[in-house]
Amino acid sequence: MTALVPVLVASLFSFATGFFVVLSYVEKPIWPLMFGADGEDVPTEDARLVHAELKRVIGLAPPTMITVVASGTLLVFVQAWQYDLRWMAVAVAAWLVLSMGYVVSQLRARIEAVKSVSSDGDAPAVRRGVGRLAALHHLGLASTGGVVLLQLLFVLTL
Repeated sequence: MTALVPVLVASLFSFATGFFVVLSYVEKPIWPLMFGADGEDVPTEDARLVHAELKRVIGLAPPTMITVVASGTLLVFVQAWQYDLRWMAVAVAAWLVLSMGYVVSQLRARIEAVKSVSSDGDAPAVRRGVGRLAALHHLGLASTGGVVLLQLLFVLTL
């Protein structure tokens, strides 16, 4: 059973990383908006299209990702305990807490900023909402990708 936990951690966070990669590609046309809603390289029509796409998945994606990341987080702490707080197991847990903590703290407000605005509504609000949510998705990608990398290093040290 002990050997199964590292595999489950890697699997869950690999799934989460893949999910963030897909979101990143969906949001690619509006990447410049991550640095400000006035990104002149992004036509408002593109921002509205991505906004509408995100609104379609907003009911399913957050609960799915919360389940996956919460399960993975629990297993990361179980793993640290099972392996007697080895430095690499602690490094995985520390990275997860530090990097995912910010993402989780911002998630509800940024989802609401997209959900509460019509895709055909106020252009600055649409642009600001998708840009800020896309930036958070990229932070989630870095966080979960970092967990996968550290987890693989941990498995190699076993």
